[in-house]
Amino acid sequence: MRRLISAQCALPRIRAEIEIPGGAPGWLGWLVATDQEGSVVGVAAGGVPVPGEGELYALAVEPGSRRAGVGTALLAAATERMRDYGAREQRVGLPAAADPSLPFYSRLGFTALSPKRWSRPLD
Repeated sequence: MRRLISAQCALPRIRAEIEIPGGAPGWLGWLVATDQEGSVVGVAAGGVPVPGEGELYALAVEPGSRRAGVGTALLAAATERMRDYGAREQRVGLPAAADPSLPFYSRLGFTALSPKRWSRPLD
């Protein structure tokens, strides 16, 4: 998760993308899931970079916590934030066309825009 955050969601990168003049609300921050001991088991980040279009920047769950609803809960919380900022659609970019997370996104209603870009309506 640390590698994902530092590579894909470095604050200077996000700041540059959302401070474009005339831009949308943009960056909506990080969501963090912890276990009962307080250890981080998952993270999500997203925003609304274009009016009406939410973008999931990152979603990662520790291997030992997968298939326990952590990713689904993080996505639901990120989705709610995006809806609050007027998003009617949600997109995610994946690192590879055959990304292992495809079944997760497909199960939650995402469809392919291209081999690496997926979206779903939020209405």
